[in-house]
Amino acid sequence: MNRSDIVITGVGVVSSIGLGREAFTESLLNGDSGVIELVDSTVGDRNATARYKFVQGSSGDTEQESPVEIGAPITDFDPKLFVKPRKALKVMCREIQTSFAASQMAIEDAGLSSLLPAEPADQAKVSGRIVVDRIGTVFGSEMLYGDPEELADAFAACKTEENEIDRSKFGNAAMRSITPLWMLKYLPNMPACHVGIAVNSHGPNNTLTVGDVSGPNAVLEACGYLRRGIADIMVAAAAGSRMNTTRTMFTEDQPLTGASEQVERSSRPHAKDAKGIVRGEGAACVILETAESAEQGNRKPIAKVVGMASRFVPSAAFAEGRFTSSSEENAGRGSAAAIEAAIAGALSDAGLTADDIGLVVGHGMGDPVIDAQEAEAIAKALPGIPVTLPIGLLGHTGAATGMLGLTAAVVAAQQGTAPPVAHASDCPDTLNIVEKSVPLKRPHVIALSHTSHGSATAVIVSAT
Repeated sequence: MNRSDIVITGVGVVSSIGLGREAFTESLLNGDSGVIELVDSTVGDRNATARYKFVQGSSGDTEQESPVEIGAPITDFDPKLFVKPRKALKVMCREIQTSFAASQMAIEDAGLSSLLPAEPADQAKVSGRIVVDRIGTVFGSEMLYGDPEELADAFAACKTEENEIDRSKFGNAAMRSITPLWMLKYLPNMPACHVGIAVNSHGPNNTLTVGDVSGPNAVLEACGYLRRGIADIMVAAAAGSRMNTTRTMFTEDQPLTGASEQVERSSRPHAKDAKGIVRGEGAACVILETAESAEQGNRKPIAKVVGMASRFVPSAAFAEGRFTSSSEENAGRGSAAAIEAAIAGALSDAGLTADDIGLVVGHGMGDPVIDAQEAEAIAKALPGIPVTLPIGLLGHTGAATGMLGLTAAVVAAQQGTAPPVAHASDCPDTLNIVEKSVPLKRPHVIALSHTSHGSATAVIVSAT
């Protein structure tokens, strides 16, 4: 099977700039940002927290700047509209809810709703539904963190009269205070599990937890199943968040930025003055099919997958065992070599050259160290090609970041338009950052994703 025989027939998105393909596309092409000031009315009960940015003062002492009270939250999402049966919500954290919703949107977008749940072959022959072992699910995920409030009663029961914590009491306290199904809400493989159960998929099922590249790697794996003939339809998705309180307090592996004068323009990937990332959340899903399956089902493809590659070349920091959120040039996050290798691999896989690419969907995020690695790779492997930067609108969404970038590539290819970057004039001249929406001069769009450790993926899609 040729790569071009794999098509995308449905797209689902839950993001800070819109729910569903249509809303997401409109916001993306208009340059509408999802970054806002975080206040109680937008954060709600999701426990997103204001963070404090610490910088080195001129004397070398640590000084505290103003609170980072910005983010890119999903503000208009009601999981009850998507999750059925509703009782399943009891065992779904927010990331599971958003991934389930994105999957349901993609299934509907592909015209598969009436054909699911799948049935055994003998029944499907009569009903016309999808056969159970011909549809599968592969999801990108990450460590899912619980909200502190869920453990508050258990910890409170461990307090002594001296106002200390007696850790020996926690086991019994947790048994009494924490719901028995608590852990099921936070298992990384549960998004794929819930969706697989909902559609009655008996085909391939897997979950990949490899940071920002989780979603694109899920697409690579799903395409492998289709090429090998062990499935006809694959649901590939990813969800993530950097806004959960426990996540924000537990790990600081990249610098955060403060609010710009225009809050909605605070996420500034590749900008010369970028200081860090803006936290966000989101989920995205694509329905992948063989061209034969889509044709037999009379489903019109949105785009086709023509090339892909995944590479790993350790970053300097990872190779040396260093982990820091410093913005110094020698911080060592990211790997230009890995990104360049992924680009070369995807072009080779597609039988294309750099001259065939009409748009690069970059993974620049506002971390000046990682962005510099991407800029170096693009300048070498795809010189002069227009570049768009969706993280500038969406913030950094953890494991969803790469999948949202791939989704942006799909809709850009389908629309034949390069989405604008509001701060294009503030980016280095070595990159051809798109300042205003313009028609694509070539039909192929390459979506990049990469991690601070040195993983990188590149997926090339084109209009059908």
